[in-house]
Amino acid sequence: MNKNIRWAAGVIIVAAISGVLFTKNNDGDVSKVRTLQVMMKDDVMTMNPIMTTDIYSSQAQDQVYEGLYRYKGNKVVPAMAEKIVKPSQNGTVYTFKIRDNAKWSNGDKVTAQDFVTAIRATADPKTKSQASADAISIMKNYDSVHVGAMTPDKLGVKAIDSHTVQITLTQATPSFDKLATAIIPVNTKNYAKWGNKYGTASEYMVTNGAYQMNGWTGTNSSFMFTKNSNYWSAKRVQIEKVKVRVIKTPMTAANEFKNKHLDIAQLSDEYIKTYKNTKYYHATPQAVVRGIYFNETSDKTNNQHLRQAFGYLIDREAITSNVMNDGSMPQSNAVPKGIMTNPITGADFTKDAGTQFKVDKKKAQSEWSAYLQSIGKNNATFTMTFDDDSTSRKVGAYIQYAAEHTFKGISINTKYVPHSQVVSEVLKQDFDMVNIGLSVNVPDAAYPLAIGKTGYGLNFSKVSDKTYDGYLTMAATQVSDTKKRYETLQVANEYFTKIKAYMVPIYQPVTANVVTDKIGGFKGNSFHSPAYQDMYWK
Repeated sequence: MNKNIRWAAGVIIVAAISGVLFTKNNDGDVSKVRTLQVMMKDDVMTMNPIMTTDIYSSQAQDQVYEGLYRYKGNKVVPAMAEKIVKPSQNGTVYTFKIRDNAKWSNGDKVTAQDFVTAIRATADPKTKSQASADAISIMKNYDSVHVGAMTPDKLGVKAIDSHTVQITLTQATPSFDKLATAIIPVNTKNYAKWGNKYGTASEYMVTNGAYQMNGWTGTNSSFMFTKNSNYWSAKRVQIEKVKVRVIKTPMTAANEFKNKHLDIAQLSDEYIKTYKNTKYYHATPQAVVRGIYFNETSDKTNNQHLRQAFGYLIDREAITSNVMNDGSMPQSNAVPKGIMTNPITGADFTKDAGTQFKVDKKKAQSEWSAYLQSIGKNNATFTMTFDDDSTSRKVGAYIQYAAEHTFKGISINTKYVPHSQVVSEVLKQDFDMVNIGLSVNVPDAAYPLAIGKTGYGLNFSKVSDKTYDGYLTMAATQVSDTKKRYETLQVANEYFTKIKAYMVPIYQPVTANVVTDKIGGFKGNSFHSPAYQDMYWK
């Protein structure tokens, strides 16, 4: 259906036809701007990079913000920084020159102070940021700053001049180049002006990446990414407009792609079968393991017998093959496949780790009986929280059935809510058990394992275990001995997922995209979203 919109002044006529915008000026010249039509599976919670805790906000931010470096496909390339920097002082000091032509969407220069402001705010306990601080937590004095023992200005970051930012690490970190892709600046002037409103709606946003975000109120489920004319590499950006809609049902996503109302769609369930062997299909394993986490601040769920009962109960093969059937992989480790390899043999971390829990009904029931005995009761009721999508509903129903038909005296109330609500409740410890995962952007087992570290912002369960913390600390000091470090991380993984079972891993999801053959440059990656700025119309 064509829609004609005529401005009162009679200067311009715009017609929107199936994702193509035609603009006509008074001279009669016609230019064509095509709109890429895409989807997200859930709502954006925030566009403030300092406060981001959910994957969907991160996906949106990937398109509009740019760090010191960025991913282009699987390769790390300079972004706000002029070049890839070689560290000094035994690999601990990085001095970045910010591009002279780097600008915010409002025309302001991107400065070294913009990075300092963002980094210090993330570390400052007064900010109450629970965002992943992997790139910041290794900076000098971070731990002391984060607990309030030192002021933020003592953190290992400073602006030497308006275009030079220097970062000092506690120790050499070979993966820092990849971590630097997640060091996102904020516009210092507007961050001070807007305060808590920064990044809560389009009107409280300025961006330094390839796109601006228009029409987002903070709660609505559709918006636009439009080319940022002030972006330092704007001339290279060929996709000028991107229409984004939140589509939560697989059938709707599949139909919208089939009817050419979506150029890129994320599929799940039986709809994958339709496209799996076609040129449109792109499957990418996610760098995340989803599993069951237990609220360790509650006496009811802070129980090793309870955790291990579910470890032995859950049939990961059955869930991924029969229930999900979307290409997701069964996983019994906290570390996803493809994250790290053995420095000696080249074997994947998960292959060396093996299976932490095999389905064993008798052991599961024995642990359940031990749990009831430890709490002095003969029954227990739990609420298990899941995302409100079709796949999570299937997984939830399966686990509920398996538990209630295996454990005498148990009652499971499944709760399905939007992803934003899941994250909000988890961060407030308002749950018994929850199905969630931590997405990482660095191929190193230490980062997914950080989810159990005392004080870590995204420690969902609020695990606090000195032995486990000790393993992670030891691994951090073994950077120069890759063999020992790898072995230590293996021990940590086993301790976290089997011995203590703080997390009961279930599966490693796969992002199943279908992409129109009208565009090129689509590159899936486990650690970040495909960048629209790298795509083009054929």
